[in-house]
Amino acid sequence: MVGQTAGLGLVLAVVVALVFRVAFGVQGMVAGLVFGLLAAGLQTVAVALAAPRLKARDYTGLLGRWAVGAGIRLVGVVLIPVAVVLDRNTFPPLAAGLGYLAVLVPLFFFEIRRFR
Repeated sequence: MVGQTAGLGLVLAVVVALVFRVAFGVQGMVAGLVFGLLAAGLQTVAVALAAPRLKARDYTGLLGRWAVGAGIRLVGVVLIPVAVVLDRNTFPPLAAGLGYLAVLVPLFFFEIRRFR
């Protein structure tokens, strides 16, 4: 599942970058790609943390690892305004935020499939 999450995240990030190239121009494409790849990476790490406990059906241990994964994902949310403040020309706020969400939200739904 970890490899599938990483692969899907990579594909989503590239699709987001291509759509943002048309919608926002080159700057939007760069922001969408960078934050899409960030979202894919953070989600992959979060899934990798939870996977052993989920496979073992240790739901008590899973809860703690899921919480750590949520904190890891929050790092991406914090990095959006940091990047915008540091270099607004390279990371327009709308493109950066949408790039992160456009990759992370589908990966959340992909992760939920594991609980069936």
